Amino acid sequence: MKKQLAVVLLILGLAAIGIYQSATVEAAESAQIKENDDNFKVDRSDPGFKGNQSDMNEAAYREWKRADDKLNEIYSQILIKYKDNQLFLDKLTDAELAWIKFRDAHLEALYPDKEPTYHYGSVYPMVYHLEKAYLTWARVKQLNQWLITYPEGVVGLGSRGQTKQYPQ
Repeated sequence: MKKQLAVVLLILGLAAIGIYQSATVEAAESAQIKENDDNFKVDRSDPGFKGNQSDMNEAAYREWKRADDKLNEIYSQILIKYKDNQLFLDKLTDAELAWIKFRDAHLEALYPDKEPTYHYGSVYPMVYHLEKAYLTWARVKQLNQWLITYPEGVVGLGSRGQTKQYPQ
């Protein structure tokens, strides 16, 4: 009976530690992620969105370009911050190339017609670039996790915060 009680208490203790660590990670992430969440999303305040279809198409392209510029900025910051962790950088590069393939394949699946403007109409450039912007902003939020400063002792972060490569 004592052994069973000890096992139950051990399991409850481990579960409590896991919940505490998870809450710590969430608290650390939410402090910095919330700070950027409003910045990392599609912004329709461009006056072009109130114009004719050509203006809206151009505004959507500018919004995608804004998202892509932010993605490249964050990616560059990660390359600098993690310059001493080449294994991570190699894996991140692989992930980025895979993400670009995913993004492009996803857009092709959404708009598969060979003549999309003919099939989907004059709105096509706008909806295409807005969807591309949504996908890019989502990736910006994912990449930004490597720029967050997490409190020491938080487990389960993987490579986030590991600026130096462990010896092999």
